[in-house]
Amino acid sequence: MPVGGRFILMNNLKSVKLRIALAALVAGMIIGISAGLFKWGIRSLSSLCTSGFRPGNSNTVMLWVPIVGIVVAGLLARYVFRRRLEHATAQLRVMIAERQGSMSPLLAVEPLVASTVTLGCGGSAGSEGPIAFAGAAVASNLGKRFGLSPQQLMVMMACGAGAGIAAIFKAPVGGVLFTVEVLGLSLDRDSLLQLVLMCVTSALTCFAFSGFTPDMAVCHPVGFEMTHLLPTMFFGVVCGVYSAYYLRTGMMTRRALESLSRDWIRWIVAGCVLALALFCFPALYGEGYRLMDKVVNGDLAAVADGVAFGAGHGLVPVFVGILLVKSFACYATNSGGGVAGDFAPTLFAGCMAGALFALGAGSVGLCRLPVGNFAIAGMAGVMAGVIRAPFMAIFLTVEMCFASGMLFPVAICACVSYFVSRSIAA
Repeated sequence: MPVGGRFILMNNLKSVKLRIALAALVAGMIIGISAGLFKWGIRSLSSLCTSGFRPGNSNTVMLWVPIVGIVVAGLLARYVFRRRLEHATAQLRVMIAERQGSMSPLLAVEPLVASTVTLGCGGSAGSEGPIAFAGAAVASNLGKRFGLSPQQLMVMMACGAGAGIAAIFKAPVGGVLFTVEVLGLSLDRDSLLQLVLMCVTSALTCFAFSGFTPDMAVCHPVGFEMTHLLPTMFFGVVCGVYSAYYLRTGMMTRRALESLSRDWIRWIVAGCVLALALFCFPALYGEGYRLMDKVVNGDLAAVADGVAFGAGHGLVPVFVGILLVKSFACYATNSGGGVAGDFAPTLFAGCMAGALFALGAGSVGLCRLPVGNFAIAGMAGVMAGVIRAPFMAIFLTVEMCFASGMLFPVAICACVSYFVSRSIAA
């Protein structure tokens, strides 16, 4: 190739890389702001719906608000938006496998609106699926504006989904690993740098939007003692067994709901299942980050606020009941007409499992274990066992809890749980 032609080619490559970098930077900022507004919307609607809730009492508001949320979200998706919005992560995996990178600009808003209604009215799931869908749509449409090729659009879309995860959890490494480990995107060096840029930008933007406050602030000193190594490994086995239970009961719930022929029947049945779960255990309302924050910091009594049968027999039955019911409540939300995600419920269940494990070990006199530390380890353990993405679970948990000192036990618990869960429920 002549020298002049090589010079033009190099300039063109630099121009393309600059456009991709600018698109990634702008997309990351927009996704971060969208995640912040999304969180604010969920909190506002949740506060409105539970304004009459009184801790310590059995509250009948839990019997009808979740049904309204599921039905309204189903109506929005079916008759207003006229598209499937549930199970966003699965839809994104299919699009990447089919090398599709073009998305409707309306998908940058529609999942967030439907999910705000779902979660604000008590849907026992997470906000990560909708924001991943919306982030992918933002990135895809910005890529079109910047003149990217179809292949580049597909990468841009996948990076946008990862940026959505990074923003909603304020966990940039978790967002990167979601794109690689969960969505299965193969990346070269330039695409990896694009993904990192977008995830870091979105996470920092959302962090600034929220006043530089973490979703979970660990107030006690977090560290690890080698005397807790064996209990941590055994707890990883417990998380793996529970993850298998969670998956099997959840899929059973999903199949039962999807077998219903009419949408409105499915919405009402799912709403009733969710309402009954919330009436018995109000702790299952919404994503559960506030309760997780309390549990990690030692306020275990908060899980018993408003339980229908009372907490006279202690906290252990309450924790057990929450863990047994959580999978039914999550899958009823996500497969019964609601629009939400699957990750936050596993973090919540893991937090409750860790607190119960430490509480139980102390109650029977085996050993005294730090409740907060095992609650954090359980978050990664159950996520790794259910989502089958151990590296994402490890770093996402450590990042969102600002608990770098827990990396070692979190990694042990997540890896053990992952292999146990895979061996039981392959």
